[in-house]
Amino acid sequence: MPNEIRLPPYALVNRTLEPGMHAYLDLLPRAAESPALARVASPTHPVEALLRTTRVEIAEEDGYCWVDDDVPCIVLTESYYRGGSSLDLYLDLLHELTHVRQHHEGADLWDRHFDYVDRWTEIEGYAVAVEEGCRLGMTPEDVVQHLANPWMSESDQRRLRDNVKRFLEERGIRIACLP
Repeated sequence: MPNEIRLPPYALVNRTLEPGMHAYLDLLPRAAESPALARVASPTHPVEALLRTTRVEIAEEDGYCWVDDDVPCIVLTESYYRGGSSLDLYLDLLHELTHVRQHHEGADLWDRHFDYVDRWTEIEGYAVAVEEGCRLGMTPEDVVQHLANPWMSESDQRRLRDNVKRFLEERGIRIACLP
C-alpha cells in the first residue's frame, strides 16, 4: 500500500456510484483541475473533449481497470473501485484516460507484437501516472509498488520501470522518485 498521501480535491474519487456506465467526471468530478491532464491530452484530443466524452463502466468482475476498446470505455471493477487505495485509483484513472486518447488516435492498445511492459501505449500510460504520483509525494518504494502487477515477474516490473524512466527522460522529465 502506498504511503498515506493527502490528495488534492481534484484527485478524490467519488465512491458512491453503483455498478454500470458513468461519465468520467462522475468518478473524478474535479479532474479538470489536475495538472496531469496536460500529459494525457493531445492537440487532437484536448482535455475538455476527453473529460466530456469518456465513460467508465463499474463492472462486477475481477481485476483492476482497463479500456474496452469495443465500446470504448474504461472498465473499473467494483471491488477495486470500492477497496483500492485512493491514490492508486486516481493514478489508474489517469493511466486509462491516456489509453482512451490513444485509442481515439488510432493506436492498437492490445498490440500483441510487444510484451505488455514494452508496449508504447502502456509505457505512456504508466509515465503519466508515475509523473503525477511523484509530484504528489510518492516515494521510490510507492512507485515500485504501483508499477507491480500480479501478472508480471520481477524482471518485467524492472523492465517497465526502465521503459517509463526512458520515456520520461526522452521528454526532458527527470523524476527523483522513479528508481
